[in-house]
Amino acid sequence: MPNESSPKQELLELARQLRRRVELSHESDFLAAPRARHAAEPAAAEACDPFGALAAKVAACRQCPLGSTRLNAVFGVGSPQARVMFIGEGPGFEEDHRGEPFVGKSGQLLDRILESIGLSRRTVYIANVVKCHPMKDPSDPEARANDRPPTPEEMDACRPYLDEQIGLIGPRVIVTLGAVALRALMGPGESITRSRGQWREYQPSGGGASVKLLPTFHPAALLRDPSLKRDVWTDMKNLKKELESAS
Repeated sequence: MPNESSPKQELLELARQLRRRVELSHESDFLAAPRARHAAEPAAAEACDPFGALAAKVAACRQCPLGSTRLNAVFGVGSPQARVMFIGEGPGFEEDHRGEPFVGKSGQLLDRILESIGLSRRTVYIANVVKCHPMKDPSDPEARANDRPPTPEEMDACRPYLDEQIGLIGPRVIVTLGAVALRALMGPGESITRSRGQWREYQPSGGGASVKLLPTFHPAALLRDPSLKRDVWTDMKNLKKELESAS
């Protein structure tokens, strides 16, 4: 009897060995596949979502001291297909805590300004020259009234990110909010009081077609001096006319 069953046992053992070999092969393929995918993921992700890739670079940036003292990088908000881009100088206390530009009192006023001409922060794109909060006392990010203008060195360190944002969006119009943003894009000799409301041509640093640029006052200036609202309203009507003429 034992001799008669040995061929069957041999066949069963051979089947078990073959099954185990297949299982090991599948396990090896399963373990190896993620490594191959991971190697290609960064390049693929950047190609599919260049905005997300740029935001990740900003979040990891330590090109100047602001990157080590801010709470959140403030990349930007709005539509990547926006026809108009609003650019301020830098995040303040509220923006640093929430990671979104223009969310304090100045941002609430900017929202009302946009609404007055049929726009919103969902249809435009809002960004800043620098993406991190410039503070008088960087050791205390929880302190109020701790904002300051960015230095030229800080703006230079962050400028490539702004240039790339402008290139990705390709806006028809750029609106600079305040003196700092105007000087950052058009040169240090610019004056907001002389240039406000005058159409300019901005030449992107990376080349390409020029972009119409409209300087206007920063919303914070309107909160300090409400008499400036009339000038900004005039600027917004001109902006609306420009966008309608291009429709």
